[in-house]
Amino acid sequence: MEYITDKIAYPLYASKAFDLYFDGMRLGVVDIETTGLSPQRSRFVLGGLLTVEDGMLQVQQFFAEDLSQEKETLQAYLSAVSETDFLLTYNGKHFDVPFIKGRAGRPAPQLPFNLDLYLLVKIYSPVRKFLPNLKQKTVENFLGLWDHRKDEISGAESVELYYQYLSQKDPFVKEKILLHNHDDILQLYRLLAVLEKADVHKAMFHMGFPLKPDVPGQPGLIVEQIAFSGNQLKISGSQRQPGWDYKCFEWGEVSCYADFSRQNGIFSVSVPLIKQAGLVLVDLKAMKLDLSIFEKYPGCQEGFLILEQQHEKHYLEINHFVKIFLERMLNQWIIKP
Repeated sequence: MEYITDKIAYPLYASKAFDLYFDGMRLGVVDIETTGLSPQRSRFVLGGLLTVEDGMLQVQQFFAEDLSQEKETLQAYLSAVSETDFLLTYNGKHFDVPFIKGRAGRPAPQLPFNLDLYLLVKIYSPVRKFLPNLKQKTVENFLGLWDHRKDEISGAESVELYYQYLSQKDPFVKEKILLHNHDDILQLYRLLAVLEKADVHKAMFHMGFPLKPDVPGQPGLIVEQIAFSGNQLKISGSQRQPGWDYKCFEWGEVSCYADFSRQNGIFSVSVPLIKQAGLVLVDLKAMKLDLSIFEKYPGCQEGFLILEQQHEKHYLEINHFVKIFLERMLNQWIIKP
């Protein structure tokens, strides 16, 4: 296996919406190269990972010099990926993530939360209406990023080149494969700008988001589902390993139900809601939350926060409440100071 690393000076992405969900978290931009689409019949040959280190972008690549090195290469790649708090992929939900899990074997590795930009643009951005397709390079071109690319090959050509490299060991061929992967993850980081053309809060409500406790080294949560059920706000998701066992029906006069299972790696939380005159509200005072956090929202009045009005969900307010409530639960109830 060959390990290649590169540091790049580039402006770091930031926006109010992005920072609400991901500020203070370690990002990992992921893209893989394989010999085909099926994890049952194809091999993992190259993993690219972009992280932010000391204000610069760092690209790490894990390259299998031959097919016998697949296991070693994949394990090294997974070790690096597991140190991140969330992943950024492009169609990773349907390709990169299941392929990695399929090739890694049993038990399947637990990966961080995956922010899949392809799905976000496809479902939650009007950009999709203006483009002939949603290939990564097409979206790059729409955002004026195409001239940043140096590689000139496709994913299919990368597969052909890898087999050519196996037989000829031509360093020029390997360099083309590495450049393709390098540019894919670097361009994917630049594609974060497309979030400004999407309904990020609606997307996060449906796609979920990660939570990280204040205590370093403690595992976080991945919110996977938020739903209104009767007079309850129900939140569920997965725990990052090793997780906790925790159950409560109230805490310090705060009425809520929580069930965390370490063995199953899941959690569920229910919070009481108030339904009145077409409004769905949560009582922030009863939840003993800091009102100043929510006072910027027009729907925050007299200690109540409107989460839905006339069947129209306020996605930003819902997500922000869920985030603050679960972070408080993690930091004060479960991970006790």
